[in-house]
Amino acid sequence: MKTYSRYILIFLLLTVFINSQAQKTYTLINKKGILNKKLAAILPVSLKAMAALYSAMGGTNCMDQHCELTTALGLGQQGSEAQKNLILKYFPEDKVAKMVLGQECYLPPTSSDSFSNFKSLSISVLGDIVQVNYELDVLNHGEVKKIKGPDIYEFRNQVYHNKKRVLYAWTDK
Repeated sequence: MKTYSRYILIFLLLTVFINSQAQKTYTLINKKGILNKKLAAILPVSLKAMAALYSAMGGTNCMDQHCELTTALGLGQQGSEAQKNLILKYFPEDKVAKMVLGQECYLPPTSSDSFSNFKSLSISVLGDIVQVNYELDVLNHGEVKKIKGPDIYEFRNQVYHNKKRVLYAWTDK
């Protein structure tokens, strides 16, 4: 009976430990649509890769080859070698990553008839699970479609693995 009680105690302690792990959230674009440039510049490299992928999937006040998030991440112009290499390194088998890389991470400028802009974007980390929360407005000739996350990834062996994705979910079918 003592052994059984010890296992229950160990189980309870482990449960409390796992549930008490701090979830860290990085809010890159707040609910008012304001980009936190200082935070973007100091993100850990693996999270910078996640943000680089999302900066290739949705716009952030893009003009010509400049999108605010990509620039704030320190990756230069949209579709720069730095942006593409970061995405390729951390998402080597991801279908959406391959798609955006095939398009050189191009996003239409905010002034065009069809474009997108993130209204909010944050990345939450709990252990090896990374959740991307966002609201993306996609404008197409005056019509607005809102796409909301979250998208969920597992970070294993220094590579992201998609577990659930709303944005471009059709690529995983």
